Amino acid sequence: MAAMFPVGFRFRPTDEELVRSYLYPKVTGTQTQGDDLIPKHDIPEHDLYAPNTEPSKIWNQFGGKNLEEKQEELELLFFTRLKRVSSTGSRIKRTIGGGCWKGDASGKSAKNVLETKSKTMKRIGFKKTFHYKNDQSKDSNRWILHELSLDESFLRHAKMGDMVVCRLRKQPKKEEIIPSTHVSSQTSQNANLMLEFLLELLQSNSREITMAPTMIPVGYRFCPTDEDLVLHYLYPKVIGTQTREDDRIPEHDLYAPNTEPWKIWEAFGGPNLEEIQEELELLFFTRLKRVSSTDSRIKRTIGKGCWKGDASGKYAKDVLETMTRTRIGFKKTFHYKNDESKDNNRWILHELSLDNSLLSQAKIKDLVVCRLRKHLKKEAITPHTKVSSPATDLMLDYWKLDSGEILFDPPIS
Repeated sequence: MAAMFPVGFRFRPTDEELVRSYLYPKVTGTQTQGDDLIPKHDIPEHDLYAPNTEPSKIWNQFGGKNLEEKQEELELLFFTRLKRVSSTGSRIKRTIGGGCWKGDASGKSAKNVLETKSKTMKRIGFKKTFHYKNDQSKDSNRWILHELSLDESFLRHAKMGDMVVCRLRKQPKKEEIIPSTHVSSQTSQNANLMLEFLLELLQSNSREITMAPTMIPVGYRFCPTDEDLVLHYLYPKVIGTQTREDDRIPEHDLYAPNTEPWKIWEAFGGPNLEEIQEELELLFFTRLKRVSSTDSRIKRTIGKGCWKGDASGKYAKDVLETMTRTRIGFKKTFHYKNDESKDNNRWILHELSLDNSLLSQAKIKDLVVCRLRKHLKKEAITPHTKVSSPATDLMLDYWKLDSGEILFDPPIS
């Protein structure tokens, strides 16, 4: 039986991982040590600059609609080859179908992709951003392309110097927030069927062989959907069922009077996420606190501020089980409010709770699971830093020995 990924793990590589562990081996035709033991994610190669297609066609062809149905991040990854305007020129032709990818193609505002775990933060590539432009199309400006390329100093070993790796992203249309709709799970019969389904799902998961953390390919990380969190983490926790994922999400008081969001962030490794440019989010179980023992209202103060939002749940978002489209929980969103703090409105809390129909077997009814998110301040794009040739040579040798993860700092002269 093949080992399964732990629930909630998905391919969410950083720019550094895409350039170092996927683009560089592809361009040079090399295989890093350990690839036969820990296979890498298969990124397809496809022409994103073709005259006979459109971003929407590529999106549908490679399963983009499935991401939308599962409420996952709207992004697909591709290797693609750059096309020059002429065989003797250096300009790149970025037309696609009836439009083009519009942006600063000169690279003046390109973002550096850095080797973050080396002491000298060497540049290993560039990231350019383009928007789909077609004034005749309703999809104009709705598609974004992030194009990642190797730094020129790494291309002397290249067999395919025109190869880049791209993130194709779709911007969903802004929809009005609507009140939660009553779904079939509210009936007694369907509630019982859903409980049976959940218990069977938990038993089935317990029989699966879960992949060891050391065998998870480069670029995979714990990025659970709201459904994952409610179904596979919150529900088992609430009914007192032990799973092999019990220790993945810590329990901590997010509504305590003696702390602040940034203190919790620092205590649980948030600054590490900022250093490696990952999504700025931490996950916690926490217990709701009522204003009084006889009051149903929830007290959401923290430190000298509070979590401000529509606590009534009138505009809470339904969390659905995707197979049956049945509501299994709710999602409420709050912002940190403290007018005297520089962090006012900088912190976001997404609070996920179980639907009442699933609480009949609950041992901890006041438990929720939360996403604590931080808004980074916008920083100016800095000029490129030069990469010295000697350091580049040593880093190339280091990459050849690398098994996909940085285990130690490469020697830098």
